[in-house]
Amino acid sequence: MTTDEDPFADRRSSVRKKVTRAARVFFNDRQSLIDCTILDLSDGGAKLEFAGRQMLPRTFDLQMQNGAIYRCEVRWAKDNFFGVRFLDDNE
Repeated sequence: MTTDEDPFADRRSSVRKKVTRAARVFFNDRQSLIDCTILDLSDGGAKLEFAGRQMLPRTFDLQMQNGAIYRCEVRWAKDNFFGVRFLDDNE
């Protein structure tokens, strides 16, 4: 996809990379867990895919395969895809 085709490209502060990585979303005081796949990743956020439609809270923790945990905020959602922004540095 070129910048001309991507309406959000000019708003991104860092380059996004196409990836396919397993991850987990935690919320509800870590009592709720949903597996997902990271499809795009940048310094500021990620695009997540879930096996089916999900209801996510506005903020949650995203745990990567390497154990890094990011606090995330949902920026957009469509079908089983979510765009999230990282709120702080990883733990």
